[in-house]
Amino acid sequence: MQEEVTPALLAAMLKVESDFDPGLSDPANDEYGIARWTPRVLRWWIRSDGVTARTIPEPPFSPAESIPAMSRYLCWIAPRLDPKLDGDHRVLIAAAYRTSYEKVNDAAGVPPKYRDYAARVAHYLKEYTPAERKWP
Repeated sequence: MQEEVTPALLAAMLKVESDFDPGLSDPANDEYGIARWTPRVLRWWIRSDGVTARTIPEPPFSPAESIPAMSRYLCWIAPRLDPKLDGDHRVLIAAAYRTSYEKVNDAAGVPPKYRDYAARVAHYLKEYTPAERKWP
């Protein structure tokens, strides 16, 4: 697992993607479930053994299949982002989830089209990341 892919990142992204709605259905964008998976992309990440599903899955997608697949995909994205990019790499990972790691690398950060999305993820990251406890 990549150290940037944390429960707080997943929670922030799920909040922005679907407001934690496991029944989300957006046929116009071909996105479904809590993680807004498109069936043709989920096919690559749905299996924990790394084998691509033989068929394209059909919605609805449960949180039990969507969230682990999201984690696997984010762990795949993370090392493909240019380490020299400025900014919070967790937010860059989230932007790459929405578009692609190539587009984030080419833009040298979050592409303009995804800046609002990235700002919302950053907001919830702060909200969902526990403060470091300082002992007296």
